[in-house]
Amino acid sequence: MQTEQQNKRVLIITYYWPPAGGGGVQRWLKFVKYLPEYGYHPVVYIPENAEYPVTDESLNHEVPDKLEIISHPIWEPYHLFKKITGRGKTEKVNTGLLFDNREQSPAEKLSLWLRGNLLIPDPRVFWVRPSVKYLSRYLKKNHIDVIVTTGPPHSMHLIGNKLKRKTGIKWIADFRDPWTTIDYYESFKPSRVARNIQENLEKKVLRDADRVITVSPSWAEDLNKIRQSCVDVITNGFDEDDFTKPEKEKSSDKFIITYAGFLNSLRNPATLWDCLEEMCSENEEFGEKLEFRFCGTIDLAVKSYISKLKFLSEKVRYSGYINHSELIKKYYLSDCLLLILNRSKIAKGHIPGKLFEYMASGSPVLALGPVDSDVHTIISETGTGEICEWDDKTCIKKNLIELISKSKLRQTEASKYSRKQLTKKLAALL
Repeated sequence: MQTEQQNKRVLIITYYWPPAGGGGVQRWLKFVKYLPEYGYHPVVYIPENAEYPVTDESLNHEVPDKLEIISHPIWEPYHLFKKITGRGKTEKVNTGLLFDNREQSPAEKLSLWLRGNLLIPDPRVFWVRPSVKYLSRYLKKNHIDVIVTTGPPHSMHLIGNKLKRKTGIKWIADFRDPWTTIDYYESFKPSRVARNIQENLEKKVLRDADRVITVSPSWAEDLNKIRQSCVDVITNGFDEDDFTKPEKEKSSDKFIITYAGFLNSLRNPATLWDCLEEMCSENEEFGEKLEFRFCGTIDLAVKSYISKLKFLSEKVRYSGYINHSELIKKYYLSDCLLLILNRSKIAKGHIPGKLFEYMASGSPVLALGPVDSDVHTIISETGTGEICEWDDKTCIKKNLIELISKSKLRQTEASKYSRKQLTKKLAALL
């Protein structure tokens, strides 16, 4: 079987690729790393000059030396967004930062409306036509067995759809996040016409693809309702090669809680902040030991809320974006790793990619979100922590107190979430 598969070539169309940082790049970077072990030769198609919200140069070292990468220029409208909103030419754009509690400027409101009503399905739509033209020429000269598109941005799926119709090559659509049900979709104020166009594009992609993959069982159920046939689940995971325990141990008796990633007002856990403030005021020893570390982009609305808390505000440290290898070291040196699910109708199926890396570090996880969620299922089966509803102060306080008094939890069933095992599952689908 291995011999038969040696020549199978997979074209992977993705927007996010090193030096892009953040969770979006990790999934296919790791699949690409392990696919050759299962008889598949990956070819990755990426934009030449993408404008990524965050960059992480350290991830360039994880790209396999012999990987075949092809690229084509992309035009993105972000320079217009910057001009309209008065931002600098070199400023990174993350529209998620506009969804906070502050009053948006008229220019920002206009920009979001344009994003939701004219840039359909997303601002990378201008890359679809030139990519189809470029890849059609490539496919005439180079044999490819399967095409894979991964979104968001969901414009990638439009490329795959058009290539399938032109070439007949099998096509797999990978949904890392939902499309029209994503929690921030309504923030773009889509008109009825725009909404109908988005929903029709989503339906077309889901029904035309030969296979559809997503990252959680709950989201697979949601997509099944549109596709009306099986949607496969391949979760995100952790790469065992990334997790070598650092020689440096904790150098203090601090109780360190770490949150990694992006946090905006849609996920601002006010009850947790109030709970920690209360615990600091009630227990002087806890207040002295507590240190809360933010590693990532934190919305001003979140910072503003914390700044008003007398005790907690002095315990918080903001380090900004940290490259992946350094972030893993932070996981090891933490007593509690915080996971926060969005307060939205899709929260049940939201499994942040960092959960699996949290698990691999061996540090206990405290998750905030629905107790009937897919995250709860994974945490329970692996024994890596606890989950509390967002506003259940009693549960949050109880688990924090237990974490302070207990040694770190050790998971015993996390191996099936290793990137190598997940790639084996992907190879079986291919």
